[in-house]
Amino acid sequence: MKLTIKEQERLMMFTLAEMSRRRWKRGWKLNYIEAMAIICDELLERAREGKSNIYDLVELGSKIITEEDVMEGTPSLMPIIMLEVMFPDGNKLVTVQDPVRLEKREEAVHMDELLTMN
Repeated sequence: MKLTIKEQERLMMFTLAEMSRRRWKRGWKLNYIEAMAIICDELLERAREGKSNIYDLVELGSKIITEEDVMEGTPSLMPIIMLEVMFPDGNKLVTVQDPVRLEKREEAVHMDELLTMN
């Protein structure tokens, strides 16, 4: 099997996100790369599923990871996420401003509601 560059990148993103989710479930503080991987993986999967539109993804992107979940200084490293996602009708750019803007875990989407956590 020969994977395209895009497929290879997606596989690396999934692998990193999966490792990051395991650390997150253990209560470890996430670093920049781990937080980014979890957010991106969730958005990619929701787009692929076809039940969310671009506006849903932009809104969700800032409600997955909170300041409580990450190491000190991590939110300032992530002022914006720009991600090309595949919708059933083609690829689109999703831009999330301040993806780590919520302070407390209680304000965010519950882990059980995330596709990639189940």
